Amino acid sequence: MELVAIGTLVLIGWVWYACMKAREICHEAARDMCKRMGVELVDDTVALSYLGLRRDGGGRLVLRRVYEFRYVGNDWIVQQGAMILNGYTLEACMVHVLQTSH
Repeated sequence: MELVAIGTLVLIGWVWYACMKAREICHEAARDMCKRMGVELVDDTVALSYLGLRRDGGGRLVLRRVYEFRYVGNDWIVQQGAMILNGYTLEACMVHVLQTSH
């Protein structure tokens, strides 16, 4: 019985660590992208919006995570962005670009 409890705690710890590592990868990528675009990451945070399973390029089953974030530029209009992570590999970074005509 104690072995099951210890195994459960180890599994919970591993899942928590994996989630935090994935979040940190996306957080750093969002921060870097905002810096390159000359905008500010709202609340300096990303939020998990999707979690599922997917096969990577090598055919292994990995977690697919989509993190969303918001950013603002000089016009103070809040824009939305998203990052797709397969396993720990950043697959895509997408931002909504507001088109204005002059």
